[in-house]
Amino acid sequence: MMVSESILTELRFLLVSLLSGAAMILFYDLFRVIRRVIAHGTVWTAVEDFIYWLCCALFVFAMLYRENDGLIRGFAIGGMAVGMLCYNRFVSPLFVKYMALIFGTVFRILRRVAGILCRPLKKLKKILKKTVRLVKIGLCKL
Repeated sequence: MMVSESILTELRFLLVSLLSGAAMILFYDLFRVIRRVIAHGTVWTAVEDFIYWLCCALFVFAMLYRENDGLIRGFAIGGMAVGMLCYNRFVSPLFVKYMALIFGTVFRILRRVAGILCRPLKKLKKILKKTVRLVKIGLCKL
């Protein structure tokens, strides 16, 4: 039994819509991970959200243009919504938790290494401050 080509095309478009929705939430999860690792203020969160929504709008436009000649169809939007909900429900909590753990550990290690590498610079700074102070004192006595 053969399935018509048009049905296969629509099925493919639905699968692309599902995966596109999941990809958009995955992209937002990267922001969530960064926010857990590095503390953010309200302004940076707003900037990140603006960048996210701008990228998502361009992504959805490109997907609809490429896959469906730019036509907005209800099942495409529904497919993206279902893809987002499924990813957000089943994958996202684990992804954010473990990626934040991994990146947090790497970030802490890099901070320690940077601290160790900066110790000589801190000592040099103290020496330079003392030298500048002595030079100023010497110049004032003239």
